[in-house]
Amino acid sequence: MSRELEQLLASVDEARLTALLIEAVEQYSPSFSEEPALQTFAGRLEEAGVSYLRQPVPDPEGPSTEHRANLIVELGPQPPALMWVGHVDTVPLINDEEHGIERAGDTLHGLGTSDMKSGCAAAIEALTALATSGLPLERGLCVALVVGEEEYGDGSEALLQRATAPLTVIGEPTGLVPCLDHYGYYECRLTARGMRAHAALPEVGASAIDAMLEWMRAVLHEGRHSAYAESLVINLREIRGGTGLFTVAEECEAAIDIHLPPGVDRNAIDTLIEEARQASLATHPQCRLLAEGLYWAPGYTHESGSSRVAPLQRAFEDSGLDWDPSAFRSHSDGSLFYERGSVPVICGPGRLEVAHTREEQVSLAQVHQAARLYLALFYEACVAADQAPARGPAD
Repeated sequence: MSRELEQLLASVDEARLTALLIEAVEQYSPSFSEEPALQTFAGRLEEAGVSYLRQPVPDPEGPSTEHRANLIVELGPQPPALMWVGHVDTVPLINDEEHGIERAGDTLHGLGTSDMKSGCAAAIEALTALATSGLPLERGLCVALVVGEEEYGDGSEALLQRATAPLTVIGEPTGLVPCLDHYGYYECRLTARGMRAHAALPEVGASAIDAMLEWMRAVLHEGRHSAYAESLVINLREIRGGTGLFTVAEECEAAIDIHLPPGVDRNAIDTLIEEARQASLATHPQCRLLAEGLYWAPGYTHESGSSRVAPLQRAFEDSGLDWDPSAFRSHSDGSLFYERGSVPVICGPGRLEVAHTREEQVSLAQVHQAARLYLALFYEACVAADQAPARGPAD
């Protein structure tokens, strides 16, 4: 590590970073209500004298609204050689949940701590350290805090209309493990139509709920016996149907999330669902079963030795972290950047297994380490001489 980089990394202010993260988590910012969190991060940039811009994000179901925007910082010559992207929205609170935050030693508990305000706070600390260091950037850097990731990904869609880069790092929770591979994601709705009958005479009708349960069980069975069963993830997310009447249910609807390993395409999943449908129809011939694909994002994979990934690998070495690439098993905006020709790597503080749960939390020590890792990445990709990531098709 150069003396210049060593001094730069020493400028990370852990107390300031912790305070920023706590303030950001205190702001309740589910999708379409992200402004309180954005204002927190914008305020930190203003305190450091770092210029930023707000990019309006159109409502996916209506006209553009000025109150929804991405927060973008561009340093050095543009277009950027590196983009760092994080989302400020969270899933909403449900049922009896309350918005609260609690610190217990090194652990910070609260909605958004892991997914992914910790990554955003770490990137803003790294960005301000670089911007105030006075070091000239040889290549462009873009740091973007986007909205809408938990819903439509409309913030990243808008960002990509402005710019892309050879390398994109997305700070989703991975425990600071670099994820070069990314699972695909398929979301579908299943619908069953049966025949109403008196509840005391179910054999006269055809239960849509019974048919749906059989279909969902068949989907799980087909998945467990597929050629890629070891890596396939099927989540039966929701089922609803029937009425309060004393009758056999004539309608039922279900939602299924499927995460599939890179290399498995949507056609394979459509075939799996259809085979399960046929199996259910064999025992429920009076019912009508329909499947509708709602969302598809393909998975992808990259070689660890890609020249585009080299700045991140050097940053790991600078930070004293092991370079042991893995796969990101969830959905993220990464597929959007991949489709635009970038090499997206998912890497951020926090653990995916606590995201979207009542036990969401993050290690503050890991957040501090993330800030140093991101700062080393910004340096290696945009400041260090003659080490620009390659452009053109992915290696």
